[in-house]
Amino acid sequence: MNGSQLSQRNEPVKIASIDLGTNTALLLIARVEKDKVIPLHNAQIILRLGRNIDASGLIQKEVFDKVLNAIIEFKATAENFNVDKIIAIGTSALRDAKNGDQLIEFIYQKTGIKIRVISGEEEARLTYFGAVSGLDHKILNSKITVIDIGGGSTEIINGLGFEIKNLASLNIGTVRITEKFFKHFPPLEEEIKYARDFINNEFEKINDKFDFADSTLVGVAATVTTIAAYDLRLETYDGEKVNMHEMRFETIDEIYNKFKKLSIDEIKKIPQISKGREDVIFAGILILRDFMKKFKFDRIIASDRGVRYGAILELQRIKF
Repeated sequence: MNGSQLSQRNEPVKIASIDLGTNTALLLIARVEKDKVIPLHNAQIILRLGRNIDASGLIQKEVFDKVLNAIIEFKATAENFNVDKIIAIGTSALRDAKNGDQLIEFIYQKTGIKIRVISGEEEARLTYFGAVSGLDHKILNSKITVIDIGGGSTEIINGLGFEIKNLASLNIGTVRITEKFFKHFPPLEEEIKYARDFINNEFEKINDKFDFADSTLVGVAATVTTIAAYDLRLETYDGEKVNMHEMRFETIDEIYNKFKKLSIDEIKKIPQISKGREDVIFAGILILRDFMKKFKFDRIIASDRGVRYGAILELQRIKF
């Protein structure tokens, strides 16, 4: 069934949406009813697809089989839910890798699932629509800025309600910054300085292009949701509790100052840090903290939604 046929159906449909990111593969299975995306199942597998891409320009061959196994697992789950369609999106790592087309063809031949690689701007657009779809109406009637800190890139989008005013995709992400700057854990002060200089140089690119005044900051993706789970002291991740959780800048700054003193082994002991994220979470906290500081955001709201929700909304051509 194609997207046009899906969008013409009046009854609810079920869609599986896969987001193949630089660090993590995410699966959302959702029921779509009129203008609402109702999540039925979420799953994640940390693959580190973007490992060493900055240095080599290539996705490592051993990662091909990891991606294949993840897609096979996601496809089986989707079939168990009897979905009407499976869609798959590729982001920063697949945009950057010289052999990204080889991986896409490999996955298609083995599974029949075609990964669609989207541009940084399209990623930003889908992220924004996914994020705001989970906000309450009071926030929807105000100016909104969405930040999506991924493994390879960070998307910044601001708008009013469901109308995007401006967007940008910056080449700073948790995996990219970690591999480029952090050789020690805890990181050396010199390493943090060089990382911050690089990050803030990227922020300078949007300094005169965005109007952040009186805007509500919403954060999506694992850095923000992990920090929210940590702030809530959740022993087991709960998207419903994380979604709409508000944190002040002082809280983010306090978490930053704590994590910059921790070793990898110490971070591994923190229950809110998923296995495979222990070495990149500090880079994400640093990006978020410096963004909020530079652009004078005093608080952030966590959203458990993002690209995979936006991709479903796009497929359905839902009119907001």
